[in-house]
Amino acid sequence: MIYQAHKGVSSDFPENTMRAYRAAVEEGYGIIECDPKVTRDGAIVLLHDRTLNRTARLPGGELLPRETQIADLTLAQARELDMGFWRAPAFAGERIPTLRELLALAEESGIRVKIDNVWQSFPEAAQQTLFRELRESRAAVGMTCNSPETLRLVTRELPAAELHYDGGDLSPERIADVKRIAAGRRLTVWVCYDNAATAWFRGAKASPELCSRLAREADVGVWILSAAKEAEDARRWGANIIETNGEIKPDHETEL
Repeated sequence: MIYQAHKGVSSDFPENTMRAYRAAVEEGYGIIECDPKVTRDGAIVLLHDRTLNRTARLPGGELLPRETQIADLTLAQARELDMGFWRAPAFAGERIPTLRELLALAEESGIRVKIDNVWQSFPEAAQQTLFRELRESRAAVGMTCNSPETLRLVTRELPAAELHYDGGDLSPERIADVKRIAAGRRLTVWVCYDNAATAWFRGAKASPELCSRLAREADVGVWILSAAKEAEDARRWGANIIETNGEIKPDHETEL
Protein backbone atom coordinates (compact mmCIF):
# COMPACT_ATOMS: atom_id res chain seq x y z
CA MET A 1 0.00 0.00 0.00
CA ILE A 2 1.47 3.35 -1.08
CA TYR A 3 1.33 6.35 1.25
CA GLN A 4 0.48 9.71 -0.30
CA ALA A 5 1.42 12.92 1.53
CA HIS A 6 -1.43 15.43 1.23
CA LYS A 7 0.13 18.86 0.54
CA GLY A 8 3.37 17.24 1.65
CA VAL A 9 3.71 16.23 5.29
CA SER A 10 1.28 18.98 6.20
CA SER A 11 0.58 17.71 9.72
CA ASP A 12 4.11 18.61 10.78
CA PHE A 13 5.27 21.29 8.33
CA PRO A 14 3.74 24.26 6.50
CA GLU A 15 1.56 22.79 3.76
CA ASN A 16 2.56 22.97 0.12
CA THR A 17 6.09 24.14 0.88
CA MET A 18 9.38 22.58 -0.13
CA ARG A 19 9.99 21.73 3.53
CA ALA A 20 6.79 19.67 3.63
CA TYR A 21 7.66 18.03 0.31
CA ARG A 22 11.21 17.19 1.39
CA ALA A 23 9.79 15.66 4.58
CA ALA A 24 7.64 13.35 2.44
CA VAL A 25 10.79 12.11 0.71
CA GLU A 26 12.72 11.77 3.98
CA GLU A 27 9.88 9.90 5.72
CA GLY A 28 9.39 7.40 2.92
CA TYR A 29 6.10 8.45 1.33
CA GLY A 30 5.56 7.21 -2.20
CA ILE A 31 3.57 10.14 -3.59
CA ILE A 32 3.34 13.88 -2.94
CA GLU A 33 -0.07 15.45 -3.59
CA CYS A 34 0.01 19.16 -4.46
CA ASP A 35 -2.33 21.98 -5.44
CA PRO A 36 -1.32 24.10 -8.45
CA LYS A 37 -2.33 27.72 -8.84
CA VAL A 38 -1.45 30.42 -11.39
CA THR A 39 0.10 33.82 -10.72
CA ARG A 40 -0.77 36.99 -12.62
CA ASP A 41 2.23 36.50 -14.89
CA GLY A 42 1.37 32.88 -15.63
CA ALA A 43 3.73 31.01 -13.30
CA ILE A 44 2.53 27.69 -11.86
CA VAL A 45 2.94 27.74 -8.09
CA LEU A 46 1.75 25.41 -5.34
CA LEU A 47 -0.92 26.69 -2.95
CA HIS A 48 -4.12 25.14 -1.66
CA ASP A 49 -6.36 28.19 -1.29
CA ARG A 50 -7.45 30.75 -3.86
CA THR A 51 -6.15 33.47 -1.53
CA LEU A 52 -2.89 33.73 0.38
CA ASN A 53 -4.34 35.04 3.62
CA ARG A 54 -4.50 31.78 5.58
CA THR A 55 -0.95 30.58 4.93
CA ALA A 56 1.08 33.66 3.94
CA ARG A 57 2.53 36.44 6.07
CA LEU A 58 4.43 39.62 5.37
CA PRO A 59 8.22 39.34 5.73
CA GLY A 60 8.01 40.40 9.36
CA GLY A 61 5.37 37.81 10.20
CA GLU A 62 2.39 40.18 10.08
CA LEU A 63 -0.96 39.22 8.59
CA LEU A 64 -1.71 40.37 5.08
CA PRO A 65 -3.73 43.60 5.43
CA ARG A 66 -6.37 42.66 2.85
CA GLU A 67 -7.65 39.65 0.93
CA THR A 68 -4.95 38.73 -1.55
CA GLN A 69 -5.54 36.32 -4.41
CA ILE A 70 -2.57 34.52 -5.90
CA ALA A 71 -3.93 35.40 -9.35
CA ASP A 72 -3.42 39.09 -8.56
CA LEU A 73 0.29 38.78 -7.79
CA THR A 74 3.29 38.15 -10.01
CA LEU A 75 5.62 35.33 -9.06
CA ALA A 76 8.17 37.84 -7.79
CA GLN A 77 5.55 39.49 -5.55
CA ALA A 78 4.35 36.14 -4.23
CA ARG A 79 7.92 35.11 -3.46
CA GLU A 80 8.27 38.10 -1.13
CA LEU A 81 5.72 36.57 1.23
CA ASP A 82 6.57 34.15 4.04
CA MET A 83 4.79 30.78 3.74
CA GLY A 84 6.12 29.23 6.94
CA PHE A 85 5.62 31.73 9.76
CA TRP A 86 1.86 31.09 10.02
CA ARG A 87 2.60 27.54 11.13
CA ALA A 88 5.40 28.38 13.57
CA PRO A 89 8.19 30.95 13.80
CA ALA A 90 10.68 28.10 13.33
CA PHE A 91 9.48 27.77 9.73
CA ALA A 92 9.90 31.45 8.88
CA GLY A 93 11.53 32.05 5.53
CA GLU A 94 9.70 29.41 3.47
CA ARG A 95 8.66 30.79 0.09
CA ILE A 96 5.85 29.72 -2.17
CA PRO A 97 7.24 26.91 -4.34
CA THR A 98 6.88 26.59 -8.07
CA LEU A 99 5.79 23.40 -9.75
CA ARG A 100 9.22 23.21 -11.38
CA GLU A 101 10.88 23.09 -7.95
CA LEU A 102 8.72 20.19 -6.84
CA LEU A 103 9.32 18.35 -10.10
CA ALA A 104 13.07 18.78 -9.64
CA LEU A 105 12.80 17.23 -6.17
CA ALA A 106 10.77 14.36 -7.63
CA GLU A 107 13.32 13.76 -10.39
CA GLU A 108 16.15 13.67 -7.86
CA SER A 109 14.40 11.48 -5.27
CA GLY A 110 12.16 9.27 -7.39
CA ILE A 111 9.01 10.16 -5.46
CA ARG A 112 5.85 10.44 -7.54
CA VAL A 113 3.79 13.64 -7.80
CA LYS A 114 -0.01 13.80 -7.96
CA ILE A 115 -1.63 17.00 -9.25
CA ASP A 116 -4.91 17.95 -7.58
CA ASN A 117 -7.91 18.37 -9.87
CA VAL A 118 -8.00 22.15 -9.36
CA TRP A 119 -6.03 22.36 -12.62
CA GLN A 120 -9.31 21.66 -14.43
CA SER A 121 -10.50 25.21 -13.63
CA PHE A 122 -7.41 26.85 -15.19
CA PRO A 123 -7.83 29.01 -18.29
CA GLU A 124 -6.63 27.20 -21.41
CA ALA A 125 -3.34 29.11 -21.54
CA ALA A 126 -2.52 28.14 -17.96
CA GLN A 127 -3.45 24.51 -18.65
CA GLN A 128 -1.04 24.50 -21.57
CA THR A 129 1.72 25.95 -19.37
CA LEU A 130 1.05 23.21 -16.82
CA PHE A 131 1.10 20.49 -19.46
CA ARG A 132 4.32 21.84 -20.96
CA GLU A 133 6.14 21.88 -17.62
CA LEU A 134 5.01 18.34 -16.91
CA ARG A 135 6.08 17.10 -20.33
CA GLU A 136 9.50 18.69 -19.90
CA SER A 137 10.07 16.93 -16.57
CA ARG A 138 11.32 13.38 -16.05
CA ALA A 139 9.30 13.07 -12.83
CA ALA A 140 6.57 10.44 -12.54
CA VAL A 141 3.36 12.45 -12.46
CA GLY A 142 -0.30 11.60 -11.96
CA MET A 143 -3.17 13.89 -12.93
CA THR A 144 -6.40 13.98 -10.92
CA CYS A 145 -9.62 14.38 -12.92
CA ASN A 146 -13.27 14.35 -11.95
CA SER A 147 -14.82 13.85 -15.36
CA PRO A 148 -14.38 11.74 -18.50
CA GLU A 149 -13.74 14.93 -20.48
CA THR A 150 -10.70 15.97 -18.46
CA LEU A 151 -9.39 12.41 -18.45
CA ARG A 152 -9.49 12.47 -22.25
CA LEU A 153 -7.66 15.80 -22.25
CA VAL A 154 -4.87 14.37 -20.11
CA THR A 155 -4.52 11.29 -22.30
CA ARG A 156 -3.98 13.61 -25.30
CA GLU A 157 -1.64 16.09 -23.63
CA LEU A 158 0.38 13.88 -21.27
CA PRO A 159 0.99 10.45 -22.77
CA ALA A 160 3.13 9.32 -19.83
CA ALA A 161 0.94 10.56 -16.96
CA GLU A 162 -0.80 8.28 -14.52
CA LEU A 163 -4.55 8.83 -14.35
CA HIS A 164 -6.48 9.44 -11.13
CA TYR A 165 -10.27 9.61 -11.20
CA ASP A 166 -11.78 11.39 -8.20
CA GLY A 167 -15.34 12.15 -9.22
CA GLY A 168 -18.62 11.91 -7.35
CA ASP A 169 -20.02 9.34 -9.76
CA LEU A 170 -18.67 5.89 -8.86
CA SER A 171 -21.41 3.93 -10.61
CA PRO A 172 -20.39 0.83 -12.56
CA GLU A 173 -21.28 2.64 -15.78
CA ARG A 174 -19.05 5.64 -15.00
CA ILE A 175 -16.15 3.47 -13.89
CA ALA A 176 -16.42 1.41 -17.07
CA ASP A 177 -16.26 4.63 -19.10
CA VAL A 178 -13.24 5.85 -17.11
CA LYS A 179 -11.50 2.51 -17.64
CA ARG A 180 -12.07 2.70 -21.39
CA ILE A 181 -10.53 6.18 -21.49
CA ALA A 182 -7.52 4.98 -19.49
CA ALA A 183 -6.93 2.29 -22.13
CA GLY A 184 -4.28 0.31 -20.30
CA ARG A 185 -2.67 3.19 -18.41
CA ARG A 186 -2.14 3.08 -14.68
CA LEU A 187 -5.51 4.19 -13.29
CA THR A 188 -6.47 4.89 -9.69
CA VAL A 189 -10.06 5.49 -8.62
CA TRP A 190 -10.40 7.47 -5.39
CA VAL A 191 -13.00 7.04 -2.67
CA CYS A 192 -13.52 9.01 0.53
CA TYR A 193 -13.00 7.49 3.99
CA ASP A 194 -15.78 8.39 6.40
CA ASN A 195 -14.23 10.30 9.31
CA ALA A 196 -14.30 13.73 10.94
CA ALA A 197 -11.95 15.22 8.34
CA THR A 198 -14.27 14.24 5.48
CA ALA A 199 -17.63 14.99 7.12
CA TRP A 200 -18.18 17.79 4.57
CA PHE A 201 -18.09 15.35 1.65
CA ARG A 202 -21.55 14.23 0.49
CA GLY A 203 -20.52 11.56 -2.01
CA ALA A 204 -20.10 7.82 -1.55
CA LYS A 205 -17.84 6.76 1.32
CA ALA A 206 -15.41 3.86 1.33
CA SER A 207 -16.75 0.46 2.34
CA PRO A 208 -15.57 -3.13 1.81
CA GLU A 209 -18.20 -3.62 -0.89
CA LEU A 210 -17.44 -0.41 -2.81
CA CYS A 211 -13.67 -0.84 -2.65
CA SER A 212 -13.97 -4.48 -3.74
CA ARG A 213 -16.03 -3.50 -6.79
CA LEU A 214 -13.66 -0.68 -7.75
CA ALA A 215 -10.60 -2.91 -7.29
CA ARG A 216 -11.85 -5.18 -10.06
CA GLU A 217 -11.48 -2.28 -12.50
CA ALA A 218 -8.53 -0.18 -11.27
CA ASP A 219 -6.22 0.60 -8.39
CA VAL A 220 -8.08 2.06 -5.41
CA GLY A 221 -7.08 5.19 -3.49
CA VAL A 222 -8.67 6.15 -0.16
CA TRP A 223 -8.60 9.70 1.23
CA ILE A 224 -7.97 11.18 3.77
CA LEU A 225 -6.79 9.14 6.77
CA SER A 226 -5.37 10.20 10.12
CA ALA A 227 -5.26 7.07 12.31
CA ALA A 228 -3.63 3.66 12.09
CA LYS A 229 -7.02 1.94 12.38
CA GLU A 230 -8.20 3.78 9.27
CA ALA A 231 -5.13 2.57 7.40
CA GLU A 232 -5.87 -0.97 8.59
CA ASP A 233 -9.41 -0.66 7.22
CA ALA A 234 -8.14 0.61 3.88
CA ARG A 235 -5.67 -2.26 3.64
CA ARG A 236 -8.36 -4.85 4.41
CA TRP A 237 -10.61 -3.29 1.80
CA GLY A 238 -7.90 -3.59 -0.86
CA ALA A 239 -6.64 -0.01 -1.17
CA ASN A 240 -3.50 0.49 -3.23
CA ILE A 241 -2.91 4.10 -2.08
CA ILE A 242 -3.92 5.96 1.07
CA GLU A 243 -3.73 9.72 1.47
CA THR A 244 -2.83 11.31 4.79
CA ASN A 245 -1.76 14.76 5.95
CA GLY A 246 1.15 13.02 7.66
CA GLU A 247 -0.47 11.63 10.79
CA ILE A 248 0.13 8.13 9.45
CA LYS A 249 3.76 7.44 8.64
CA PRO A 250 4.90 4.86 6.10
CA ASP A 251 6.67 2.84 8.81
CA HIS A 252 3.54 2.55 10.98
CA GLU A 253 3.03 -1.00 9.66
CA THR A 254 5.64 -2.24 12.15
CA GLU A 255 3.17 -1.38 14.91
CA LEU A 256 0.13 -3.12 13.39
